[in-house]
Amino acid sequence: MISLVFSWFIRIFAAMKSKWILLILILFALTACTSPSHEAMRQRLKYVSDCNRADTVFTERWLPTLDSLVTYFDHHGSANERMMAHYVQGRVYHDMGEAPQALECYQKAAEQADTTRKDCDFYTLTAIYGQMAVLFHSQYLPTDEMYAIMRSEHFALKDGDTLSAIKAYELRERPYYLQSDTNKVMAIKVEVRNRYIKLGEQEKAARTFRVPISIYLDRCQYEQAQKAMRIFEKESGWFDDSGNIKKGKELYYYDKGRYLLASGKPDSSLFYFTKVLQAGYKEAGYKGLLMYYQKKHIADSIAKYATLFANANDDSYLNVNQQQVGQVRASYNYQKHAKEAQRLKEANTLRGWLLCLGFLTLLVLLFLLLWVRAKARERKRRLQELHRINEELQAKYVLLTEDYEQKLEEMKLQQEQAADSEDSQSISQKIETLSFAIRKANIKKEEIAMNTAHIQESAVFRRLQEDPTIARSDEGIWSEVEAVINEAYPGFTDRLRLLLPKMSGKEWQVSLLLKAQLTHQLIAEIICETQGGESNIRRRLSKKLFPSETPSSSKFDDFIGSL
Repeated sequence: MISLVFSWFIRIFAAMKSKWILLILILFALTACTSPSHEAMRQRLKYVSDCNRADTVFTERWLPTLDSLVTYFDHHGSANERMMAHYVQGRVYHDMGEAPQALECYQKAAEQADTTRKDCDFYTLTAIYGQMAVLFHSQYLPTDEMYAIMRSEHFALKDGDTLSAIKAYELRERPYYLQSDTNKVMAIKVEVRNRYIKLGEQEKAARTFRVPISIYLDRCQYEQAQKAMRIFEKESGWFDDSGNIKKGKELYYYDKGRYLLASGKPDSSLFYFTKVLQAGYKEAGYKGLLMYYQKKHIADSIAKYATLFANANDDSYLNVNQQQVGQVRASYNYQKHAKEAQRLKEANTLRGWLLCLGFLTLLVLLFLLLWVRAKARERKRRLQELHRINEELQAKYVLLTEDYEQKLEEMKLQQEQAADSEDSQSISQKIETLSFAIRKANIKKEEIAMNTAHIQESAVFRRLQEDPTIARSDEGIWSEVEAVINEAYPGFTDRLRLLLPKMSGKEWQVSLLLKAQLTHQLIAEIICETQGGESNIRRRLSKKLFPSETPSSSKFDDFIGSL
């Protein structure tokens, strides 16, 4: 099958005109010249990757660039390049707020990685799963988030980046916190703190106390909270010499106020609750002040800050609720997008099969076209051969006519010389007899020429001329051949069988094809013989017909022509 297809391609290429070949070569050259080089595409990818590491906020205008990079490296790049292209495409969608598309890009990026190779970019793979964890957390999908965090930690360790692995491990607290599993949150914080201490990262180890402090206070474990707060304030590096925490971390003052209020220092707690409120954390600030005035039993202030806390709590609840709605919508959109992506994948698969089918159909049509053209050329060649034979017959006819005229002139001369003799009447009769015989021969030749044309233009002989091998597989074709010849020469086959009753199959076929005046080369092809073999069959038939004479293939040809 492969060799047959290959031979067809060779024929197609050979049948193409030189100008088409030149045009195809020019198109290939233009495509090669206009396509960007691999190095240029690598530089574009590196530029976008550097922008990502520099915390560039991507916008929609980056999408065409990323789409072209993904398309290019999906077909020409290494595993690392394909992974990076899909990753930065996901970062663009992430910054645009398109969580479903971003997650799909991250997942495709992770699929490109060849983790069995030593040169696998585990750093990027770690970042990919880290970004996936961020998106899953925002959509309240703790199970998916935990999986992404664990994969991020795994690849950070494979990359030899212990610090990133610890940070990934620490992120496990978030899905547990969403599930209100504070015991596991505390266990993770202890493990993370021990790992930081082993690395000599004292500040990072001290910062891990931030969440446990709040949990200790919720559990009324004030002694543990005090120890954690002392280490946190002393070693975290977030406090200046005056004891003020760095900007953005002021919510810690709420827990500080809670501890002081529980420790019998309400005036000191008031100071910190006020700082929380000044930093813009209204809900925590009002709640702290409400607890302070409840401790002091001041009814007016209790009523005031209860109202303020309730309003702040409502605002906060509304904001959180809106965020949750958005996140649920994003989750729904992601699931919808995933289903749409699956549908598109199936549609693309179907489209691919249809394209293959269309291509195969096009090839079949092209092969049929070439086959029809080849058959047309063969038929044209055979018609030209027939015209040549007719021209030869015409030339023979002209020679016979000239010979006839010459003999006629001689007879007339003899008639004139013997005009006065007693033989003149006899000569005139001979001339008339000869003229009649020549006219009869000419009529016979014209009749043969018409019959030959009728035979060769019949459907069965056209099939034989187009495909000489058809007679080998279709034995019934010979009955059609006999019918056509008998139609042109009534009773021919009966006369032939009477004169030559004992003929083999091939001898009978040769006799029929000779009567149709096919060329000896074509006859040999039809009966699956060489031209020498076909000639031997005719000599053998000549020997059967004229046993006392020297066998000659031409003699048998003349006999068939006269029969």
